[in-house]
Amino acid sequence: MNEGEGAIDLSPRKTTRSSVPRWIPGLVLLAVAGTIIGLIWFLATNSQSFLEADQAVAEREELGDKRFQLLGSPISSAGPEQTLIIGEAEYTFFTIAFDDVYVDVVSQGTPPDLFDEGVPVVLEGRWENGPLPSKDYIFLGGANDGWWFAADRILVKHDNDYRKDRIDDAENRGQSDKSSDS
Repeated sequence: MNEGEGAIDLSPRKTTRSSVPRWIPGLVLLAVAGTIIGLIWFLATNSQSFLEADQAVAEREELGDKRFQLLGSPISSAGPEQTLIIGEAEYTFFTIAFDDVYVDVVSQGTPPDLFDEGVPVVLEGRWENGPLPSKDYIFLGGANDGWWFAADRILVKHDNDYRKDRIDDAENRGQSDKSSDS
């Protein structure tokens, strides 16, 4: 047989280097692991507990300044006399109730349009124990016990709520004898 025809070349070949450095896959793996660890840390440190007002009052010493969500129903609608401008900030003062337990609330800003007496709300914030932003303010029909909830977000019940059973329960249990006396 002729050397040029059908012969297999058995001479050693030169290996070509990959254009991707060997450390790149390790760096990608490290970035993915870092992202997963960061996501787990973010979810663990930013989770909030969801408490009805009566339970939150019972646990306020343990909660301290921890941020959480508070469920209750306002015992009055937020009128202009309850919204004050203090310095450059706007605050709305109101009281919520749940199972005849009252919580005084100071919310930063104006409540949403659906905010009204007897309509359950979920407030996000933390407990405060001390002077109000307006030292002379008194919550009419409120707890006035020195504790107040500093809310920076108000969520109001609406028709498409995914926790309908819990909100309906709050609507029934969030009614107050004080609100009917006004």
